[in-house]
Amino acid sequence: MRIKFWGVRGSVPSPLVSEDVQYKIKKILTRAIQKNVDSLEKIDGFLDSLSDFSYGTVGGNTSCIEVDADDKIFIFDMGSGLRNLGQHLQDTNNFKNQTFYIFLTHTHWDHISGFPFFYPAFFPQNKLILHSTIPDFKERLEIQQDSKFFPVSMDSMHSEKEFVKLEYSSSIKYNDAEVSNLRLHHPGGSFAYRLICKDKTFVYATDSEFRNLSDTFILNFSNFCHQADALVIDAQYTFEEAAQKEDWGHSSALAGINIAADAGVKRIFLFHHDPNRNDEDLNAVYKKAVNYHRMNYPQSDLEINLAREGMEIEI
Repeated sequence: MRIKFWGVRGSVPSPLVSEDVQYKIKKILTRAIQKNVDSLEKIDGFLDSLSDFSYGTVGGNTSCIEVDADDKIFIFDMGSGLRNLGQHLQDTNNFKNQTFYIFLTHTHWDHISGFPFFYPAFFPQNKLILHSTIPDFKERLEIQQDSKFFPVSMDSMHSEKEFVKLEYSSSIKYNDAEVSNLRLHHPGGSFAYRLICKDKTFVYATDSEFRNLSDTFILNFSNFCHQADALVIDAQYTFEEAAQKEDWGHSSALAGINIAADAGVKRIFLFHHDPNRNDEDLNAVYKKAVNYHRMNYPQSDLEINLAREGMEIEI
């Protein structure tokens, strides 16, 4: 099972600005001077030694994850990152005669705004099977592309589209791949998804609050994530912010680590990053999460990752 992150931000796209780029360049040049990088031959080795935060970026596109499993393309959420996925398929000449299995957590803007720009959706040779628990989610997507808001209607996207209404806590199978859903705690509702294919389990659980909720909710979610190979989880807030923003529908990395460690998850990916945090801020969040896990779960083998745009993993 291959997983690739095409959008990792929450709320609104937040690309790098000139100030961020200049700051990174200054830090890299300062370190290069310290390391005596004084020739062209030394540059590549020096750049390879830099962290992803220094010589790259977390990314600014909103929620979109591609999972290749059982020779199928599963897509979780259609935030602005979906545009880059479509562009990649076009660039690799892999955008026709495809079926895309798309699962929506909910229809807030940061989870659907990429759909009108998804290049493969304009070709009649392709099929999109869109899944959601929301009864009127087809109409919601159509409204997003109403002429008052967007110049291209959904009818102009000539791919075949099938809209599948999922029941709460249900499962759907496509050959060896099975996708289950679980309701989360988020204004307007949101749903986690668990994809099991053969002996691998991927869980996608963004846009949820894990604070002052019933023991039953936490237990059900923990069972949903039990021994998952990879868990992508909402970590938009710091611990302090989560305490101040009760019922805003987001959580912290620390809450996610508590659940993942107790559920025996193998790898956790902190996701849905706050648009106000730059790469250095997010690196600090990540380091704090690693230290918290080390101090509170010394026997745990949980691997902690900060989700980054372009990150690709195999499980």
